[in-house]
Amino acid sequence: MLKIKGQKRDPFVPPISVSALFNLSSFHHWDDVVINQKELDFTRRELKQDIKILAKAFLALGIKKRDIILVATGRPMYESVLIFLAANRIGAIVSFLDEKNTRDTIIHYLEEFKSKILITYKYSDRRIHDLKHDVKTLKYVINLDGRTIDEADPDDKQEEDIEFHALDGFWLGKQNIAVIADKHRGRIPKNTFKPNNEALISFTSGSTSGPKPMVFTNKNLIASAIYSKVASEVKMWDKELHTWMDYVKFDCPYGFVVSTLAPICGGGEVILTPDITEDNLDYYIGKNANTIFGIPPLLEAMPTLKETTDISNLKMFASGGERLEKSASLAALDFFKSRGLNNVKISNGYGVGEILGLISTAVGSSAYNPDSVGIIPAGVHVMVLDPETGDELDFGKTGILYATGKHVLNRYYNRPELDDEKIIKVHGKKYINTGDLAYVTPSGYVTLVGRATFFINNLPAKIYYEVVRTAVSKSELVDKCYVVKGPDKNLKLAPYAFIVTKEGVPKNDATRKKILATVKEPFNLGRRRITLKSYELPTKIIFLDELPLTRANKTDFRKLEKMAREM
Repeated sequence: MLKIKGQKRDPFVPPISVSALFNLSSFHHWDDVVINQKELDFTRRELKQDIKILAKAFLALGIKKRDIILVATGRPMYESVLIFLAANRIGAIVSFLDEKNTRDTIIHYLEEFKSKILITYKYSDRRIHDLKHDVKTLKYVINLDGRTIDEADPDDKQEEDIEFHALDGFWLGKQNIAVIADKHRGRIPKNTFKPNNEALISFTSGSTSGPKPMVFTNKNLIASAIYSKVASEVKMWDKELHTWMDYVKFDCPYGFVVSTLAPICGGGEVILTPDITEDNLDYYIGKNANTIFGIPPLLEAMPTLKETTDISNLKMFASGGERLEKSASLAALDFFKSRGLNNVKISNGYGVGEILGLISTAVGSSAYNPDSVGIIPAGVHVMVLDPETGDELDFGKTGILYATGKHVLNRYYNRPELDDEKIIKVHGKKYINTGDLAYVTPSGYVTLVGRATFFINNLPAKIYYEVVRTAVSKSELVDKCYVVKGPDKNLKLAPYAFIVTKEGVPKNDATRKKILATVKEPFNLGRRRITLKSYELPTKIIFLDELPLTRANKTDFRKLEKMAREM
C-alpha cells in the first residue's frame, strides 16, 4: 500500500445501518425538510412515518431479512428513497433498474434475485399480469401511480395547502399499501447495529462488458457517504440538488441512492429532479441549491440559464459520469463569474462502481486539469501492481491501480469468478482491481494512463490510449477527443483519434496538420514530461460533430472502434 504524504486519517464510520443513521442524524431536526420534489416538501418526521408504514407492509407481504426487492422506477424520486430506507429498516436488500428496461432484462433479474416483490412505475394491469405469469417467484407487484410528480407541478396553483401523502400512490392491485400495512400486527424488527448486513445491489455501468451486479453492505454505503462528503468539501446541512438530464438513461442506475445518502443521513436537504429536461432546467436550478450533483452535459447547459434564474447560493458543482472536459469547466467558471459567483468550485474525480465511484477527487482548479483525476481522499488507500509480474510498484511507476476502503463492495452477486478475478486481500484488506493503468505521486495525485485492456500491444512497444488522448487534447483547436485502435499497414494496429473541434474550427486537412504538430510537442502527463514516439502518433484524425455516448453517458468506444475498423 502506498503511504500518501499528508493524507488525513480515515473518517469514523459508525457501525450501524443506513436507516439507523437517518434516525440519528434527524435527532432534534425532525421538522426540517429532508426532500424537496417539485412543489412538495417532505420533512424528516414525514419520511420516518412513511418508512414505518411501508416497512410494515413489506413484513405483511412476507418479506424477510436478505430478501431482494427489485425496483423498476429508474428516476430520482421521493418514493425511491422511501423504498430503500423501509427495506433497510427490516434488513431487506434493494436493487434498482430503469423502468424503460426491456421486459427480458427485468425478468432476468427477477429470476436471478428470486425476488418476491417488484415495484414499478405506472405499469398497466396487463403488463403486471404478464410478468407475474412468467416469473414464478414473483408474488406481488407494487405499482406507483406517480402522484408525487404529476400532482406537484409548479404550474398548478393551489389556493391553499392540501394534505398530501406519498403512500397514497402505492398500489397492490386495487389495494393501497397502507391497507396492507395494517395487516401486520407484530413489531418491526430492529436493524440498528447491523453494519455488515447487505443492503443494496448496484451495477457497474456496463461500459466494458455489460452491467455486473454488486452487493454493498450498510458499512459500505455509510463509508461512501462520509468519505465523499469530506472529500468534496460539501458542508453539513447544505441544500443539494441531485439530477441528470433526460437524455441520459441508465439501464441499471447505480449512483442515485448512494449520492442521496450523504445529505439525507448527514442532516442536509435533497432536491430531487424526477422529470428534468432542457425545457424546465431553469425551474430546477432556480431552487438555488448550495451544491449541484450532475453530469458534464448539465454543466455545459448552465450558461443557457435565464438571467432571472437565481443561483446566488451555489457553492459547488459536483460532476460525475464521463470525464469532465477542460473547456466545459472553464466555460462554466466564466459563466459563474459573470453572475458574480467568484468562489464556486467544480468537483470532479475518478472511481469505479465496485468502490461506489470514489477513488480520487479534484476540487477547485484541479477539477479541470486534464493531467490528473485528483487526489486520494481520506478513507481510500491504493497500491499499484506490475501488470506482468504482480509486484507492488513505488510512486511514479505505471501499473494496474488497486483501491481499498470501507466502501469497497462486499461481493459480486452470484459471480464468484469475478470475486476471484477482481478482488485480492492484502494484510486483511480487500482491494479491488480497477482495471486502469495509472501512477500515483507521493502527495496522492492519480494520473490515468489508460485501461489495462485499452492499449495497443505492438511488441516490443505498447501504445496507451490515454497518453495519446492527452497529447491530442493539448491542442487549442480540440474540444473533445477519444482514441481507439485501428488498422495500420506498417504496424499491426495504430491509434485513431476521433475529435470534436471547438466552435468555428474548420474540419479539414489544415486543421489536422495543426493538431498533429501540437501532438508532436513535449507535454506534461501528471508530473512527467513526455514526447510521443513516432509509432504513438495518431495514424488517422477523424472529425465528428459529437462523440457517441452510451446510455450511461460514457463515450461509446465500441462504436468508435467499429468506425475505425470500417475505414
